[in-house]
Amino acid sequence: MPSPSPWRNTFFLLFVGAAFVSNTGTWLFNVAAGWLMTDLGGSALSVSLVQTANLLPLVLLAVPAGTLGDLGDRRRILLITQSALIAVNAVFAYLVQGELATAEWLLVFTLLNGIGTALSAPLITAVIPQLVARDRLSTAMSIGGISFNSARAIGPILCGWLITTYGMSLPFWIDAVSFVAVVAVIFFWSDDRHRDGNMPPRVFQFAMGDSLRFLRYTPALYNSVLRAILFFMGAGALWALLPLVAKEQLGGDASLYGYLVGAVGVGAVVSGLAYDEVAAWMGGSNRLTVIVSILFGGCLIGLALAPAPGWAYPACALAGVCWQLAFTSLISSAQYALPKWFGVRGMAYYFMAMGLSLALGSALWGWLADALSLATAHFVAAGVCLVTAFVGRRFPLDQAKGADLEAFTQYPELHVPAGEGEDPGGMLLIRNRYEIDPEHVGELRKRLLKLRNKRYRSGSLRWHLYQPLEVNGTATIVESYAEIKYTALHRHDERITQADNEALDEFSKWLEAAGGQCSQEVLEEVTG
Repeated sequence: MPSPSPWRNTFFLLFVGAAFVSNTGTWLFNVAAGWLMTDLGGSALSVSLVQTANLLPLVLLAVPAGTLGDLGDRRRILLITQSALIAVNAVFAYLVQGELATAEWLLVFTLLNGIGTALSAPLITAVIPQLVARDRLSTAMSIGGISFNSARAIGPILCGWLITTYGMSLPFWIDAVSFVAVVAVIFFWSDDRHRDGNMPPRVFQFAMGDSLRFLRYTPALYNSVLRAILFFMGAGALWALLPLVAKEQLGGDASLYGYLVGAVGVGAVVSGLAYDEVAAWMGGSNRLTVIVSILFGGCLIGLALAPAPGWAYPACALAGVCWQLAFTSLISSAQYALPKWFGVRGMAYYFMAMGLSLALGSALWGWLADALSLATAHFVAAGVCLVTAFVGRRFPLDQAKGADLEAFTQYPELHVPAGEGEDPGGMLLIRNRYEIDPEHVGELRKRLLKLRNKRYRSGSLRWHLYQPLEVNGTATIVESYAEIKYTALHRHDERITQADNEALDEFSKWLEAAGGQCSQEVLEEVTG
C-alpha cells in the first residue's frame, strides 16, 4: 500500500514553506549582488565571480559540514548557521544602505553567505528523507523543487521592483530577515536518526574516511555526483552571464534582470509540477537528463542571439524547465543511494560537485566573455552542454531506487566490554575462510567481489581476496578485511541495511547450495 502523500504531511509542508521564504530571500541577495557588481563597474569576470564566491564554499566545506551533520545534532547546527546568516546579511545590508559597499566587500560578504549555505544546504536536503516515506521521496524532492523555483520566480522579480522603487539595500535587509522562518520551524523539529546506542563517540577523521569509502564503493551515489559535475558545468553559464545579458546585450535595468531570472523560475515551477509524468514519458531519469542537457544548450544559444527581451524570456523559461528536470533527477538519484546515517555526508558530495562545477564554470564563462565576447561564451557553454549530455550516458542514474536502505535490526545486541569506553588503538582483522568444490571457485570469487562494496560501505578497510588453494579436491579461498577500531566492528553491524542483509542472505544460501562452508576468525592488530 502506498505511503501517504507528502502533500498531507503537515510538518513537511511547514518545512518546505520555511525553505520557500528563506530561498526567496536568498534570490533577493543573489540578484541584488549580481546587479550591484554591475553598478560598481565590474567587468564580466567580476560579475561572474559573484557566483563563484557564493559557490566556492560548497566545494571546500560541504563534506566536512556533512560529516558534522551526520555525527552531531543536525537541529543545533541548522539553528546556529541560519542565525549566523541573519547577522552576516544584516551587516552587509547596513553597508549597502550607507553606500559603503565596494566590489571587494561584495565578494567578501558573498563568500560569507556561501559559507553559511555550504554548512546548512546538505543538512536541509538530508532532512527531507526523515520527513517522508522512501516511496514518496521523488515526489517530496519535486515539491521541494517547486518551492525552490517558486522562490526563484518571485524573488528576482521582487528584487528588481525593490531596487528600482526603494533602493539597493532593501533586498539585503529582507534576505537577512528571511532566515528567521527556517529557524522557527527547525526549532520544533526532532531528529529521529538511528543512533549508535552505547558506542563511544565517532572520531571526525574516521567519519570522513567512512564517507569517502561510501562514495567510492556506492556506484549509485558517485554516478549521480559525476552526472551533476557534467550537467552544471555548461548550465552554470546561464547564471554567470545573465546580468550582462540584461544590462549590456538588452540595455535593461534591474527590473529586466529580475524578470529574466523570474522567467527561469516560472519554467522550473511548471516542470516541477509535472516531473513524474515527464520522467515517465521520457523513459526515466537517464534519458531525461540527456535530452534536457541538449535543450539547455539550445537555450544558451537562444540567449546569445536574442535581440530584445521578448526573445530572451522564452529562452529563460525553457532553460528553467530543463534546469529543474535535471536537478530533480540528479538529486533524487543521489538520495535513493543514502541510508539515514550517511544522509548529510552523501548529499554533501552532491552539493560539492554542483558547487565545484558551477564555481569553475562561472569563472570560465566570465573570462571568455571578457576575452572574446558575451555571445561566444554562450556558444562555448552550449557546446559543453551537448558534449557532456552524451558523456553522462556512461553513468546511469537511479541504481538504488528500489533498494531498502533501512537498518537491519535483527542482530544480537552488542555491548562495549566494561572498561573499554576508550578504544585501545588497535584494529581488528577479520578473515573468512571458504571451502568449496573447485568447480564453484569462479562463481564464488564473483560473488565475493560483489560483497566487497558492502564491506567498504559499512566501514571496513584493506579488503583482500587471496588466490584459492586446492588440497585433496577441496578449494580454499580467504577473504580478509580490517576495522579501524574495536568499536567499529559493532558499528559495522549497525550499518547493515535491509538491502545488504538480503545480499548476504542470498550469498549464504548459494554457498550452502554449492556445498561450501565458511569459518571466521577475528585477529587483533595492535597499532602504535
